[in-house]
Amino acid sequence: MPGINRDPETLLPVIVDEQQADLLVAGDDPCDAVVVLIARGEYREAAELVADVRLTDPQNIRMRMLDTDLQRAMGKTDAAITRLRALLEEFKGSSHEAMMHQYLGILYYTEGDLTAAEHRFELAHRLHSESGAPERRVELARRSLEAVKRREALVR
Repeated sequence: MPGINRDPETLLPVIVDEQQADLLVAGDDPCDAVVVLIARGEYREAAELVADVRLTDPQNIRMRMLDTDLQRAMGKTDAAITRLRALLEEFKGSSHEAMMHQYLGILYYTEGDLTAAEHRFELAHRLHSESGAPERRVELARRSLEAVKRREALVR
């Protein structure tokens, strides 16, 4: 997203251009706004936007996944993992499965479960590659795997 990058060590979104981030918040896609609000630590505003969209469009899969990211950001990683695992069961075999593995990998990585994170990132990478997903998604999974390897090397 313009103005947002993933921190190579935490794998979480960070704002790199405030003006671009402001445009995302003011734009037409509430999911983009939620990403920015989470990156800014504005969880109440993000939660309100998530609730509004979930009320009007309960099947919005991207917002459902962002809801799990909001839970993680608010320190409720176990709840986020439970929700995301349920989503993964619901959407297994769909075009959304790879991104769900990616999100789940980030949650495990955040919790320090590097084995589970690595497994999820490998699945995300394989599914993205096999499905012909945009290169940015394949690259995100690859970089996430690299982050796990770096952290594993530090732990040893």
